Amino acid sequence: MNPDLHRGEAQTCARQTMPGSAHIGLHSPPGFPSWALGAPACPTRNVNMTKSHLRRHPGRRGGRSASVLIAVFWLMAALGLAVFSTVFVVHADMEVVASEKASFRAMQLAETGIAIAANGAVEEFDPILTQFPVTDSGLLKYFEFGENEGFLVKIRSEEGWLNINHALLRGDRDLIERLFNVWGMDLSEAQEVASALVDWVDADEITTAAPEGAEEGWYEANGFGAGNYPFNRAFYDLEEMKFVRGMDVVAAYMPNWRNYFTVRSDGPLDLNEASAELIAVAAETEVEWVEDFIFQRDGPDGIKDTEDDLPFTSVEEVLSQIQSPPERRGVISPRFTTNGGTVRIESTGIYGDYRRKLVVVLRNRNTRPALISREEVPF
Repeated sequence: MNPDLHRGEAQTCARQTMPGSAHIGLHSPPGFPSWALGAPACPTRNVNMTKSHLRRHPGRRGGRSASVLIAVFWLMAALGLAVFSTVFVVHADMEVVASEKASFRAMQLAETGIAIAANGAVEEFDPILTQFPVTDSGLLKYFEFGENEGFLVKIRSEEGWLNINHALLRGDRDLIERLFNVWGMDLSEAQEVASALVDWVDADEITTAAPEGAEEGWYEANGFGAGNYPFNRAFYDLEEMKFVRGMDVVAAYMPNWRNYFTVRSDGPLDLNEASAELIAVAAETEVEWVEDFIFQRDGPDGIKDTEDDLPFTSVEEVLSQIQSPPERRGVISPRFTTNGGTVRIESTGIYGDYRRKLVVVLRNRNTRPALISREEVPF
């Protein structure tokens, strides 16, 4: 190594680290190292700087490694959340698809029951109408059914309900008033609603019994819309009845009033189908007498729509038995029939825990069936 170069570096180091190092360097003996006089040696300083430099590099690399590790953890968490969300969505979609398939199968089974019951040769008590699970050999021969599949069907006469159009268009408002009165309404309330019902179906704009009735003026004054009410025609659907003045009062006394009316029958009440309450109101007699008649009508087992039922064929015979007032027979007799021509078929399709119910109304089922209505009802 060059001695002059070494001495220059030592002098430079001494000047940078000690006050007055330049003076000492001028009077020291040749070759005498400045660090011996107390100045820090350049080699020592250079070594310390190198160590310090080496200590800082691993820290920077460690910090970068920790940041990368945290980022990896976040990425793994995000990917896990994405996978979980995907699995959850797919599982939910699979459940929806399975539910829709089961519901659709239940509807198919309900349709099967309708098709069977529409045959005029099938009686109300035929075992083929009760298939859950399906055991009929004829059905199993042509179709496949699971153990948790089947259908339950009821065949009813639509004349078992009171045809509101038939009563109003015949001018038999007394029948409507009696029914409302039995439900607990005052006679004045019943008369008011009956008058409004008559005004709804008649073709004129003359109030039947002012101020009880309700023509266009009353509905406009009460915010039901200009010129929209009443319809001045027969009811097409029972839901139209709720718009008539006073039907909210009827609903307060009898919330399920729809269960007593129909607009799809031929008109008169079927004595072999109607309830004791409706027969008693229409026959103007006591319900106890009608209950005795129904006990006979339903046969020895007391169950309706079974093979031992004893249907009656004479209206007058029944009216006499239930002690309907003879002096009123001219009004009462036209309210009844013993052979309704309109059939209501209620078919419930069953698939496991799923139920779908269809109600179909047919006319002339035994000859040339005509579809009057078809609707699904809540189960």
